[in-house]
Amino acid sequence: MLTKQQDLAAICAITLPKDQYAHEGAQNEWWWHVGTLKSSDGRKFGFEINAAGKSSYAFTQIEITDVQNQCNYQKVNPIIARPSNWAQYNIAEPWYVQLSGPAANLTNGAILMQSIDGNPLNMGVKASFIDVASNVSCQLNLSLYQQGSPLLVWGTGCKLVNSGGTSPLTKNNYYYSLTHLRATGSITIGDEVVHVTGLTWMDHEYGAFPDNSTWTLQDIQLSNGMHLSNFTNVGDVPKENIPMISNATILFQNGKSIYVKTVTTPMEPIFTSNKEITYYLKFKVEINSSELTATFIVNSLYPDQLFKDEAGPDVYEGVAECHARFGSSDEIVFGTAWIEQNLG
Repeated sequence: MLTKQQDLAAICAITLPKDQYAHEGAQNEWWWHVGTLKSSDGRKFGFEINAAGKSSYAFTQIEITDVQNQCNYQKVNPIIARPSNWAQYNIAEPWYVQLSGPAANLTNGAILMQSIDGNPLNMGVKASFIDVASNVSCQLNLSLYQQGSPLLVWGTGCKLVNSGGTSPLTKNNYYYSLTHLRATGSITIGDEVVHVTGLTWMDHEYGAFPDNSTWTLQDIQLSNGMHLSNFTNVGDVPKENIPMISNATILFQNGKSIYVKTVTTPMEPIFTSNKEITYYLKFKVEINSSELTATFIVNSLYPDQLFKDEAGPDVYEGVAECHARFGSSDEIVFGTAWIEQNLG
């Protein structure tokens, strides 16, 4: 028999491509693109393009990490108030998400996402910004094509977070990821234009969100086709070599999503911000369930991948790599990864 939570989640299933559109009545919603991109000569870049809308405001986050040159470029762009036409709600119309920069420079922190050939799961995604530290102008221009099934977070794509809500969108958190996005396009850093390709990741989350607190997250895309999103309990603060209770959603090669318990251990090396907050650059994720036994090691590819906010908490979001072992096998499976730490 289904539990009350499972029954609610089953009723509130994600339907694609319809749920790629914005949702009327959702006070929180975002589309979050991250991943690893490579040039033809093997040069590696991490990137993030995030367009987010809250009840009374919106914001963008854009980032490029040049792994070879060990440089990070980033911009957070707050928008007060959230524009009414920032995203397409009507599923009969072409899908888009659009937020601009400040009035003084509409391209500094601007994001545009549009459907390709009428399919909202295939996306043209553009972003431009001026790096806050170096004043270098940066752009991303990507075409993304989804292949296969989505990753349904919690195994269902729906979780009850506010029992006092008056509608599904005020009661439930809806969350899925497109983890098979084949990317082509270009990255521009100053006067340099680099053509890139890769397999990238998009999260779409909307509805009721839990209260802001500390958390860590690791997204993993393995070369064997298995993808997973692992996160620690909200409110838990990581400490070096201390295992943390965590959970992961796993997307198997056959398209099935499952939700399992995990153990996550933060490890050296560390990065300490100018606000004296310690961020971990290595994580061990262990799964020991009836569905899967495995160990994953996730390593950041550049120490300082902080979105810096002088008025509020910083957030660590950056490109990483992963290797994994399954069961008793000595075979190592490699992959790309992403690390997020909200510890402010």
